[in-house]
Amino acid sequence: MNATLIKRTRTFQPRPSNGWAWLILMALLIITLAIAPAMAIGMSSRNGILTLIICIPIAITFLILAFWFPNMRYELDQDQLTLRYGPVIKYRIPLRAIRSIRRRNLSMTIWSTVRFPGIALFTVPYADVGNVKMCATAALNNILLIETEKEKYGLTPADEEAFVAALRAQMEG
Repeated sequence: MNATLIKRTRTFQPRPSNGWAWLILMALLIITLAIAPAMAIGMSSRNGILTLIICIPIAITFLILAFWFPNMRYELDQDQLTLRYGPVIKYRIPLRAIRSIRRRNLSMTIWSTVRFPGIALFTVPYADVGNVKMCATAALNNILLIETEKEKYGLTPADEEAFVAALRAQMEG
């Protein structure tokens, strides 16, 4: 008789934010900044078309990220914590690899990836802790920083107390 292991996963939502609105605003700004010069140069000119060819895909990327915003979540099972953002982010953190869990306010650098008020995604450099793999609805304040030997991860669970309690219980179990 084969015993089937059932992997129980608990899902935690991030803190609410308007990060999706910033992504849409960036897309509209890029489109506006691309169309105005293209029209001034002339839509039939090579430079006008090149401007659109470069800027429109970037704007579409921001719109797609905004579309996936409601899908951000943190999944905890007996072996790992998975940070998810649509199909583009899937950070798997083995529970046995976690060295520390603490809430931090992070210090900004001039370098950035996708980091706006209400959203921080991908690897973001911070002045005080270095590179952090972010999947969060905040960029700087009250970030739950999870450190492993090799990586740092930033997240913003809505119910941080319940999330940390569940994470610590899984790590001890």
